[in-house]
Amino acid sequence: MSSRLSQRTRSFVRRKLGFPSPLVHGRILDREFIVREGTVPSQLDYDYAWVLACALQAEVFFDVGANVGYDTLLALLSPTIKRVVLIEANPEALSVAAENLIQNQLASKACFVPAFAGAVDNSKVKFWTVGTGAAGSIHKGHAVTAARANSFIEVPTVTIDTVCADFGLIPELIKIDVEGAEYDVLQGSKACAGKGKTRYLVEMHSNPEMTMVANTENVMSWCRELGYQAWYLAKGERLDSPEQTQHRGRCHLLLQPAPWPYPEYLVGIKQSAALETALTPRNGQPN
Repeated sequence: MSSRLSQRTRSFVRRKLGFPSPLVHGRILDREFIVREGTVPSQLDYDYAWVLACALQAEVFFDVGANVGYDTLLALLSPTIKRVVLIEANPEALSVAAENLIQNQLASKACFVPAFAGAVDNSKVKFWTVGTGAAGSIHKGHAVTAARANSFIEVPTVTIDTVCADFGLIPELIKIDVEGAEYDVLQGSKACAGKGKTRYLVEMHSNPEMTMVANTENVMSWCRELGYQAWYLAKGERLDSPEQTQHRGRCHLLLQPAPWPYPEYLVGIKQSAALETALTPRNGQPN
C-alpha cells in the first residue's frame, strides 16, 4: 500500500510541475518493454485476456479509447497483427502511447488519431479528464475526479468509418473503451460493420447519465440493424436481453456478425483471467 501511495504522490508532483513520468521496464508475459511508468498495470483488468486472445486471430486492430496504449501493446504480442490504429481524445495520453511504441521499435505498425471516436465527424465535444487519466469521458458524471476539478478539454470527433477510409483499413478487431459513449462509437462504425469481417470487444459502462440497461438496449438495437449478435463475455453466452447486464456497473460484450459462432478461442477464458489463458490451445487448435 505504501509503495502505491508513494507512486501516486510522485505522479501528482510530476504532473503539477509538468514533468513526464519516468521510463521503466515493464513485463507482459515473456516480453519486456520500456514504457512510461503507469503504462503496465499492477493488476489484471477484466478484459486483458480477451483482448489478447482476439488479437491472436487478427491482422488489423483498432484501439478506441487507447489511453496510454496498454491494450495496443497486448495486441502487438500477436505475431499476426500487421497494423494498429490508436484513437484517443486525450492528447497527453496518446503522446505517451506513441512514445511507448517508439521506445520499443513498434511505431512502424501504428497510426495515431487524436480525436474522440463518435457518431459524426468534425464536431466538438467536452472531454472530462485529468492528466493521462484512464477514466476520461464525455459524460461529466462519469469522470468524477475531472468533474470535481472542472478539468476538461474540447476535442474533435471522428467516426470509425472515416478512419477506415482514411487509412484504407478494415479491422478484424476493434476494442472500444470510451467510458459510457459506446453507442456513439458504434453509430459511427456502420460501414465498417457492414463489411462483415469485424469483431468489436466493447467495455460497457453505466453512469448517472445512462443506466446499464439503456446502454445495453442501444447496443442490441445497433446489432439488430447491422446483422450482428452480442455475446456477454463474463458468461460466454448470447446476449438476448438487457436484463442480463442490469446488475453490472461495467461489463464486456463481444459483437460479431450474427452467423458466426462464439469463438472457440474464447471458451473458458473468464473475466480477469491470466494472460496465459489466451495462449492455451482449444479443441486441438493453437491460439
